[in-house]
Amino acid sequence: MANAVKINFDDVYDINMVSNEMTLASFETELTDGSKKKLLVEISPNAHELMPNVYNLAFGPSDTNGEIDDKAQIKHKDYSKVFSTILLHAQIYLTDHPDHYLGIDGSSNSRAWLYYRFILSNFDYLSTYFEMRAMKYYVRITRFGKYQYENPFDFKDIKSDFVRITRDSPWHPEFMYNYFIFSNKDQLN
Repeated sequence: MANAVKINFDDVYDINMVSNEMTLASFETELTDGSKKKLLVEISPNAHELMPNVYNLAFGPSDTNGEIDDKAQIKHKDYSKVFSTILLHAQIYLTDHPDHYLGIDGSSNSRAWLYYRFILSNFDYLSTYFEMRAMKYYVRITRFGKYQYENPFDFKDIKSDFVRITRDSPWHPEFMYNYFIFSNKDQLN
């Protein structure tokens, strides 16, 4: 089940690097019905417009246009192995690009909550490799641009600064973040 993800960089799928810059990779995941599905891991070539040195990391199957479908609902046989593979790729990329940060966007509130729970439940393991920060709803504004300000927009629900994720970070959905930023250990001080 997706709620019981245990990150382990020693138990991952084989990663196929598609680009020399490590900005595009793929791997095949096994689904609950025994079939396989190719997943893409893509790191944007350009830094985020409002966050210097933060590069978005997206993952998922490709849609009919060859773009990542980050809203696809897939029944993986081993969610731990899938997310371990994605985060191992992130760790390798950050080792190769020490001045970069990687941002992961929860494309919906339910996915953001799921990612946040993964991070918190695997904090001890992940914190040996990464510094982890989060932002609350910031990316919702930047994703859609200034037209996002149309009513009804809840300005009280915006927090535009980074929050360090720690072992003691709250688990309540009220503190849920939707943009997660990873860097090499001790890079974000």
